[in-house]
Amino acid sequence: MYKINHKAVMLVFVFQLAVGAMWYASTPSSFLGRFALEDLSRQLSIGMVMLFVLSTFVYLFFTAWLLVRIKGMSGFGRFLLVIAIWLFIVLPNYAFVSLHLNFSGFDTFYLLSYGAINCAIAAIILPLWRSSRSIFNN
Repeated sequence: MYKINHKAVMLVFVFQLAVGAMWYASTPSSFLGRFALEDLSRQLSIGMVMLFVLSTFVYLFFTAWLLVRIKGMSGFGRFLLVIAIWLFIVLPNYAFVSLHLNFSGFDTFYLLSYGAINCAIAAIILPLWRSSRSIFNN
């Protein structure tokens, strides 16, 4: 039986955090200008950073756990599963929020870009780098 490949999860996690830092650093001023407290929204608080890190890790670990539990799928099938999770579960939530908050097309694209990049990173690495099996481990 395969187990979660913790090396792959940590590699994807580090890549996702790096992308998240670059994504936040490149926030367009028009997006930040939408909020009344623009100065407050530009400052990172420790609580928000920890929430971002925790939510990224929980979503990634859930995806890795789900890939281990799915049996009888090829690497390409697992790749498509990770893409489908984002496409049919996460993307509708972003779309609803962007419509509800009246975001412009560019602001919506900005919000969706981070999730799409994270999904692509996880979909490429997790399904293809499976945990090794050994007859000596229980």
